[in-house]
Amino acid sequence: MTETVQGTAFGLASLAVGATELAPRQLEDAMGIGNGEMTGILRVLGVRELMHGFDLLAHDNPTPGLWARVAGDMLDGLLLATAFAKSRRPSGWALIAAAVAPLVVADMVCAVAGSSGESEIR
Repeated sequence: MTETVQGTAFGLASLAVGATELAPRQLEDAMGIGNGEMTGILRVLGVRELMHGFDLLAHDNPTPGLWARVAGDMLDGLLLATAFAKSRRPSGWALIAAAVAPLVVADMVCAVAGSSGESEIR
């Protein structure tokens, strides 16, 4: 996957995730934490994710933007763990965590490859 394709793919993925987080009530209900405690946090995460998407789509070199996503993934992981501790629907939480995990792995793999000078991921 070339750098341009990576930037576009991850940029679009960020926009999709960000748009989803801007509707926090549905995410809270799915995770079983629908008490409104995390509504504001999820909206802020959605805005951050949208900014990642715009950044990745606006630049030719996606590596710095991917590292920003990796940093955001670490924050998301911490917040997901907190949500699990409060969850009344562990199966819903697990479904969301399973949907997020492949993006986290892809972010890390592509960021490391971009930093090592490899222009393509095979």
